[in-house]
Amino acid sequence: MEHIAAFMLLIACSNDLQTCTEQPAPTVAYESMQQCELELRPALQIANGKYGKTMGKCVEIDPALFYEDAEIVWDVTAQGEIEVAIELINPQIDLNAMARSDHADETTRVN
Repeated sequence: MEHIAAFMLLIACSNDLQTCTEQPAPTVAYESMQQCELELRPALQIANGKYGKTMGKCVEIDPALFYEDAEIVWDVTAQGEIEVAIELINPQIDLNAMARSDHADETTRVN
């Protein structure tokens, strides 16, 4: 069984950032943040050919969360940064221990 450590989030937006949609990532999950980050720039370059403003982020996640009922909630700030939160269907679990996406260098934009 594979160890899940990260996932990639790709977002395509209008030039004014008013309309954004999640785009399919090349892989559902990654065994390491490094593996995700290696594939992030090529994935953004491919998506950028289809959309005006594209951005992406690798998010580190606790492997136990992969088996929980959870929802990935994201937002694009006015500065063009992606904010990501993991919301569990069962709120008994501590989210801060499960997922981290607070590293500023993990967000990459291709325009």
